[in-house]
Amino acid sequence: MKTIIGAVIAVALAAAVSYGLISQQTADQIQTQANQSLATDQPSAGTQRPLPTPPENSIPQAPAQPGSSPQPPAPAPK
Repeated sequence: MKTIIGAVIAVALAAAVSYGLISQQTADQIQTQANQSLATDQPSAGTQRPLPTPPENSIPQAPAQPGSSPQPPAPAPK
């Protein structure tokens, strides 16, 4: 069971690195902490952060300017 959990964590971290959500160094640190937790069989409650999961088929959007309202698209030229 610990092996499966370790493998799932490794795959999730690899995906997060490939999507550019975290750096390789951060992934290595998280993997080391996960390995230590699995080895000691005493996960520290409240200190583990959930891993970000990349949304499927989504396009990142720039944040909206505060106070601005969305404008309708310009009419297409005829």
